[in-house]
Amino acid sequence: MIDFIAGLLGAVIRVIYNLVGHNYLIALIIFTFLTKLILFPLMLKQLKSTSSIQKIAPEDKKLREKYKDNPQKLNEELMKLYSENNISPMAGCLLPIIQIPIIIAMFFVVKQPLTYIYPRDTAVIQSYTQEYLQKDEVTEKEMKAYEIDVAKKYNLIDMNIGLGLNLGDSPKDAFSKDETKRVSKLTLLVPLLSFIFAIISNIVTQKNMKMTEDQAEMQKSMNLMMPLLSAYIAFAWPIALGIYWLLGSILSIIQQLIIDKIMEEKDVDSKKSKNKTLFLGKGDKND
Repeated sequence: MIDFIAGLLGAVIRVIYNLVGHNYLIALIIFTFLTKLILFPLMLKQLKSTSSIQKIAPEDKKLREKYKDNPQKLNEELMKLYSENNISPMAGCLLPIIQIPIIIAMFFVVKQPLTYIYPRDTAVIQSYTQEYLQKDEVTEKEMKAYEIDVAKKYNLIDMNIGLGLNLGDSPKDAFSKDETKRVSKLTLLVPLLSFIFAIISNIVTQKNMKMTEDQAEMQKSMNLMMPLLSAYIAFAWPIALGIYWLLGSILSIIQQLIIDKIMEEKDVDSKKSKNKTLFLGKGDKND
């Protein structure tokens, strides 16, 4: 399944890559924007579901206290509460369920660009890998493991982005003792920015969220764990993946700000409509 998704994502990047004159960075930026755009309706659905759940939070709490010793009855009452308010408990899980396979597939796409993005014949990859490793024979596992290194060294896919940086560079290699593998210290900006924007994304997303004490405590640990995970992935893997992750966080922040603005305007219009109704109602009574 992951291989199929990786093949699909790689094909999309390949089309964009060819359209933008074989510029891998621009292709990656456009691809990230497209994935966010496609998943935007699901994000809206998730936010609406979260908002609806927050509105029934007091009733939810009462039921949990009332039936805390009767799990079966509690489950029945909660399902009834959700049904009465047209809430699907699984609606908020749909976006993560779809995003996780995409993220995992992107690991393979970035690590094996000659397999998924710009396919080359196996014999060609084998020949370059033999030359790179200076071996007469190489295994399929070795070909996959060194694919991005081979692609970078022999420029089989243009990953140069200027300033001595290459999308195939891994920030962890900035500290390599092997001078031939050492990369620019500038690559360390990717994991650093990934960490910073992941924190900003959490703050913006949770700004208007109402949570119980238990949820708030759980969220505190998640707020630190996810940015650290973002930084680690961007540090340990080629910066192509780090940039994809970083751009995703930036676009998520922009999406959330747009949604917050729309919701604020709806709330203002709703309050104006209610005030107008109340004013007209009072006017009728005075008449």
